[in-house]
Amino acid sequence: MNLPITFNRAGNKWLVAACSLSLLLSGVALGEGKPTEKTAKPATKTTSKDTKSSAIEVSEKPNKPEKTDKSDKNDNKTYPVNVSADQLISQTQAGNSEYRGNVVLTRNKLETHGDKVRLVHPNNNFETATITGKPATFKDYLPKKQQWMNGEAKQIFFDQDKDTVTLTEDAIMVMDNGNRIKADKIIIYNKTETFEAVGSKQHGGRVQMVIQPE
Repeated sequence: MNLPITFNRAGNKWLVAACSLSLLLSGVALGEGKPTEKTAKPATKTTSKDTKSSAIEVSEKPNKPEKTDKSDKNDNKTYPVNVSADQLISQTQAGNSEYRGNVVLTRNKLETHGDKVRLVHPNNNFETATITGKPATFKDYLPKKQQWMNGEAKQIFFDQDKDTVTLTEDAIMVMDNGNRIKADKIIIYNKTETFEAVGSKQHGGRVQMVIQPE
């Protein structure tokens, strides 16, 4: 018979004596009697086969990643390219097409307008697009910056593999917050949402940039 023993400064001797008396009355003398041996269950051998099967039973299926809105991803390669124009001039077996007259090219949230566009799409895989106009214009959304950007130039070049947009000759880019870049060439890197500009010939080979206060 196991009894809980609580020790305190006031009556330790009385509590120990009471417990000893209780054990004697129950027919068990202090210091005598063999401790009760617990019957140990025979150990079961676990084979590699058993381990494998038990692991399968307790393992949980990993949670599937939540589906994200495709529009939040900044990977334009996953979107189709759509082109509309007044006429299609040529379409060779090598995968070169030319559209003329009120050209509109779209991909995801990007939209461009121009007078003419040349597409390179071997085996129906879009690679590049060159839009020209007076000027050619475009707009696109930057999800990380959460801003729209608008731009124009005499030529706009899209590279699908590099995921870049290059504005050449009288290039201007304006952000929603009013920041503005003017240069001879502006390269937009869509994945990192960064820009590179080369100085305008009309302004002494220098880049002009306006940064609005927060």
